[in-house]
Amino acid sequence: MNTDWLEPSINRIPRVTIFLGLVAGIFTALLSGPISGVLVLAGAALAALGFISLKSFIDKYLQEGPARLWRRAILFYSLRLLLICLIFLTIIFFFKARVLALAAGFSLILVSILVEAVRHLAGIKQWKA
Repeated sequence: MNTDWLEPSINRIPRVTIFLGLVAGIFTALLSGPISGVLVLAGAALAALGFISLKSFIDKYLQEGPARLWRRAILFYSLRLLLICLIFLTIIFFFKARVLALAAGFSLILVSILVEAVRHLAGIKQWKA
């Protein structure tokens, strides 16, 4: 399957996530305090880094055999889940009332994926017209 048309969108998602995190972080800092704003931006940055690492994992190991891919995928995702849990536990430990700010920033990747999906759907409608 050829996904060359999809590559620019996949490369744009982390940048859009960071931009949305920056904008949301500024608004959150103005409304709720600077620590909450920084945590929103940190959550968006973590989501973008997670997306980049997932893309690099798929690009690197998808061409290998299925048995090796499954073993590496299980190990990689176990370590990734552990890292995310440790980050959230650290934030909960130090900033109990502001863990939702980190979660809100982390979920901004969903908004950026939605933006790219709408962008592609608009392109399909223009192509058919």
